[in-house]
Amino acid sequence: MDFNSVSIKHGTDKGSESPSGAHHYSAFYDKWFSPIREKVENICEIGVWNGCSLRAFEEYFPNTNIVGLDLDDKSYLDTPRTKTFILDQGKEEHLDAFVKLCNNPNLQFDFIIDDGSHNIFHQQLTFGKLFSLIKPGGFYIIEDLGSSYFNLGQNLYGYLTTQEEINNNTIKFLNTRPFSSPWINKTDTEYLNQNIDYVVVFDKSNNLPYSNIFQCKNNFPIRSITSIIQKK
Repeated sequence: MDFNSVSIKHGTDKGSESPSGAHHYSAFYDKWFSPIREKVENICEIGVWNGCSLRAFEEYFPNTNIVGLDLDDKSYLDTPRTKTFILDQGKEEHLDAFVKLCNNPNLQFDFIIDDGSHNIFHQQLTFGKLFSLIKPGGFYIIEDLGSSYFNLGQNLYGYLTTQEEINNNTIKFLNTRPFSSPWINKTDTEYLNQNIDYVVVFDKSNNLPYSNIFQCKNNFPIRSITSIIQKK
């Protein structure tokens, strides 16, 4: 079983075929996922949408419990192995509450995948807050990093790209050492610098159906970009 075929089956845009535009992330992910497919115990995905990727994860990882986080109530997608919660990743108090909820039973994740708002501020704030929930050797994934190249004022889900976000975009954040972000506090920044083993960025040029909607730097077409960050 490969993650791409499962992604296509369930209609998630992580695969190489999707009605909403294929990002081709799945073949890249499979290199990390396939050796641990039957060992993964806990997954968290931010940004549930219609549940396509939740269903793909359930099939691909047979022994996994899945947590889905979304702005809206997606409890209709809940199954014995998948539970959804309402969370706004742009609100620090929501992220802190989720960390507290997980810390009480000492719940840690084999990987967390951020497929939420794709807003630069949200991506980095969420990463800083939730990375501690990753198991040693586990992965944190930030998807759709093409937003790092948006022009000033570009609108995505009602969030307008600011000059501060352009100056401190997430791709720049992932490639600068030591790690530093205006949206991650000192304690969390120190934790990241002490506990990140490596960062891999996957960047693919795609003919996405919404390429003309998003205006990027130098009028370059928006790209399918994701990342895998491994914890020590």
